[in-house]
Order: sequence, then structure tokens, then C-alpha cells
Amino acid sequence: MGIIHVEVCAGTHCTMMGAMNILDAIHSLEELQHQMENPCDIRVEAVPCMNLCREQVHGPFVRVEGELISHAESESVMAAIMARCQCRNA
Repeated sequence: MGIIHVEVCAGTHCTMMGAMNILDAIHSLEELQHQMENPCDIRVEAVPCMNLCREQVHGPFVRVEGELISHAESESVMAAIMARCQCRNA
């Protein structure tokens, strides 16, 4: 079982667009992992502004194992984490 690295942009724009809600959802997933048969090790980090707003792409921004998710929502981020977790447990 490997570590799944998740970075959530905590810049002003992303925070206003819901980045903290995404962080809360990921932390809820971490709590649920303890009840699963094969839990994954999820490392979540709130990072300073990723400076991606300048590229005309809208946040919030999240990276799951280096894959950028723009317009991130809790559901899309959770799906990306769970897909990687399932691949590692297969």
C-alpha cells in the first residue's frame, strides 16, 4: 500500500471557491478509511497559491498524485482518490 498525495490550493481565490470544503471532505474520507478492509494512506496538504488562476483556469485547484483537477469539487476529488486507492489495493 502506497501513499496517495493530495495537494489542495489554499490561496485566497481557491479558498473562496470552496477549497476548505474539499479539505473537510478528504478528512472525512480519512476517517472512513479506518473502517475499510484495505485502507489507503492519504496525505493531504493545504498548499499556498498554485498560481494557476493566471492561466484563465478557474479554481479551486487540487492535485491528486500530481494530476491537476481544476474546478475541483469534493465529489471529483474523492473519486480521484478512491480510484487510486483501488488501483493500489488490487
